[in-house]
Amino acid sequence: MPFNPFRKIGLKLFSKNFLGIDIGSSSIKVVELSPKNGAKLENYAQLKTEYFAGKEFIQHFQTGALLSGPRVVEALSAMFEEAKIKTKNAFFSIPDYASFFTTFTLPSMSKKEVEEAIKYEAPRHIPLPLADVTLDWQIIKGTPQFEGTVPLKILLVAVPNETIEQYQDIAKSLNLKILALEAEVFALARALVKYQDKKGVVCLIDVGYKTTTINIVSHNILKTSHSIDLSSEELTNAIAGSLKIDQKRAEIIKNLYGVKKAPVIKEILMPYLKNLSKETKKIFNDYFLDEKERVDKIILSGGGARMPGISEYFNEEFKIPVEVGNPFLDINYLSGLELILQKIGPEFTIALGAALRGIY
Repeated sequence: MPFNPFRKIGLKLFSKNFLGIDIGSSSIKVVELSPKNGAKLENYAQLKTEYFAGKEFIQHFQTGALLSGPRVVEALSAMFEEAKIKTKNAFFSIPDYASFFTTFTLPSMSKKEVEEAIKYEAPRHIPLPLADVTLDWQIIKGTPQFEGTVPLKILLVAVPNETIEQYQDIAKSLNLKILALEAEVFALARALVKYQDKKGVVCLIDVGYKTTTINIVSHNILKTSHSIDLSSEELTNAIAGSLKIDQKRAEIIKNLYGVKKAPVIKEILMPYLKNLSKETKKIFNDYFLDEKERVDKIILSGGGARMPGISEYFNEEFKIPVEVGNPFLDINYLSGLELILQKIGPEFTIALGAALRGIY
């Protein structure tokens, strides 16, 4: 059977510490966990482009995105040395803009038949030849059976083989062992959907540097994932353009005032939040029509989630509980780190969620 980078390989041959690595356009985040008392934070590191020659770690083109391999290797090597990270067993997350999500329905069939049926159905739903992608999938509704009438709903993820090869080359250069690759939304859900939310319907809104994803998790199963163009970078650029200041200063102002403390900044940012709210409501409505379930809670994540006032805005718009996610909430760590981890939590969610795959 060929190696499928999305299927976790056996872990008993390796040490008990695991790395979660999130390579973003503007920064790289690394989290190291061990299975002590559940999950213990052993180390973490972040390197932003502004402290590393200012060039992004991912180059974006109209036709897609490409990792800046040598820069990423150099950056991770420096991070490992500075943080004294020795663990070699790693889980990498793949950005949403480098993967394709879709859902479709299959007639009732046995578990053995599902895989072949997905291979047949996939070319109808993804924009690349099947030979050029690696597929991952899960059944999100229904149960396979030899004889039955209940259809199966499939969530399909396709990642270009070229993207996978880039991650494999980076790992090889750093002497890392890739235990698995996964679309970042799965790491996001693993880190943020806590015990008390696993029996409900939760929306995870991840406001990233380049895109925002809106994801619905029902009873601990990812049901749908949508990516929209709004991004944390776009919000920063809007402030920079309106106030005629540089991007670095605009980023500070965004994180200091958001849509809560300064009317002029709120006026600049509000159209973008209204657009995000509009898109989210549409997704909620489509989900209700399809699944007959309403969302119970919204959890915000990503660098954009740190803006003051954003959770209050969504609470007012949707009239349901809204919180900024804290992925470190049920992780063991050294005393004295609580405030800093709570502050950086939204940015480290995906790296932590990836590392958790080795623990649970």
